[in-house]
Amino acid sequence: MQSWNMGYDTDTNYNFGYFSQLNPLILKFVFLTQRLAFPKLGPDTTACELGFGNGISVIMHGAATDVKWYGTDFNPSQVNFAQQLAKTGHVPVDLRDDAFGDFAKREDVPMFDYICLHGIWSWINKDNQNVIVDFVRNKLKVGGVLYVSYNTSPGFNYIEPIRNILDNYANFIADPALNHVQKVAPGIEFIKKLLELKPGYVTAAPWVEKHFEQKMVSQDQNYVAHEYLNGNWFVEHFDDVAAKFETAKLTYICQARLSDNVDDMNLKKEEQEILAPLKGTPVYQASYDYVTGQQFRSDLYVKGALQLSEKQFQEQLDATHMVLMVNFKDDDFTIRTRLGTDKVDMSRVRKIIHFLSDYKVHSFAELRAELAFDPDAPAPQGDTTGRIPQEELLDNLVYAICSGLVALAVDPATITNEVKERCLTLNANILQGYQKHSIAFLSSPVLAGGHYVDDITKIMINLVQRIKGVTEEEITRAILSIAGDDVPMKLKDREITDPKEKYEVVRKQVHRFMTFDLPSLKRLMVI
Repeated sequence: MQSWNMGYDTDTNYNFGYFSQLNPLILKFVFLTQRLAFPKLGPDTTACELGFGNGISVIMHGAATDVKWYGTDFNPSQVNFAQQLAKTGHVPVDLRDDAFGDFAKREDVPMFDYICLHGIWSWINKDNQNVIVDFVRNKLKVGGVLYVSYNTSPGFNYIEPIRNILDNYANFIADPALNHVQKVAPGIEFIKKLLELKPGYVTAAPWVEKHFEQKMVSQDQNYVAHEYLNGNWFVEHFDDVAAKFETAKLTYICQARLSDNVDDMNLKKEEQEILAPLKGTPVYQASYDYVTGQQFRSDLYVKGALQLSEKQFQEQLDATHMVLMVNFKDDDFTIRTRLGTDKVDMSRVRKIIHFLSDYKVHSFAELRAELAFDPDAPAPQGDTTGRIPQEELLDNLVYAICSGLVALAVDPATITNEVKERCLTLNANILQGYQKHSIAFLSSPVLAGGHYVDDITKIMINLVQRIKGVTEEEITRAILSIAGDDVPMKLKDREITDPKEKYEVVRKQVHRFMTFDLPSLKRLMVI
């Protein structure tokens, strides 16, 4: 008889991360850049996350919006954690521990505008993949959107032989009394000894050692166990996955991460030239993955693609809102792409940043009125006004969003008091640390989802909220006391042990928090 977990690792819990690429507000903009309609977001919208793990994403999205969220995950301990977290924040999400097929058969499960599954597809058996396809076929509305992520070829093929050894070592050599997480360390040590022998496989594929270091040695062991020690682990080509969802009447649109759809950020000029003639054909995505060495895809599908008219596109673009996320006084930002880490081209974003420097939420209509040509008027000769065509302005905004300088935002006029209070209640519970594991995200109604906060920032928030009039010096001393005199402080790639230097590092961090981060958190309605 087959186990209820269908080969998925339920011995250990998934991590406590939030995945912004699942955020419908962001995906709506991704669709807009493709000039395609996205389901309307509001109290009548229904959404579902299959395999929600510890529920951080579904809870953040359920707290920060009026969208009705559902979800199921077949690890009961994860479901219990997620249900308790949602309950403490009064977040109205419906979370179950049903198998996907059983979940689809429930009469109280509605049709959905949006279905997402992250970190599931590659780790379940083929029969269960078919169950998901059936679920999407029967439960996704016409016009509805599907998000699915998975390990893809050829990028992830590099690690597969190493994964196979780790999996076999865990199953046949490691102490059976250990759980999957505990089996990771001895398995990795065995692989290290193998690699020291410079085996024939490494000679033929010298990149294996680098991938082993990045994908296993340097990763959290809980993640490694969950990622690599499942009963199922598949690396699939894009076209094979797409073919399955085509049977559910779905059409592939693009990748969910905005930057993955920007050629300049992922392809060299000569690569763009050779791939350009393939766009719109089944060969393009496979060739793109081959050129980029893509390891993990996050794909978007729609049941009935609807092209926007020029008027619809302009109206939706004008109604798109955004907010500045960085200190506009800074001028040294970096952007990471497939081509590497580089400095942000400030010439492309400086005017946008300057316009948003009041840190209020603004619409594209406002941005366009300030910086772009009137689309109905001829461009001024010589561009003496310093304005640019709307298309170029949109490209620059996309670049600013991909760089992390600007974030998509909700129109403040549409945020209800109920949503505000829900986020504040959930965030207060997370800040108070009632969970065994640290959650590095708080829910923002402005961002319609999660916002990253590290542990030190959470300490500073608590100090400010609990001690009226607390000074920067008092916060600095408190953090140094919590860290301990004997504990080295990490700063980028080096450790700091000198007390005076540690003090200066913390003092600067506290000053930045008090002068920028704290006001920003309040503007985002996080606290």
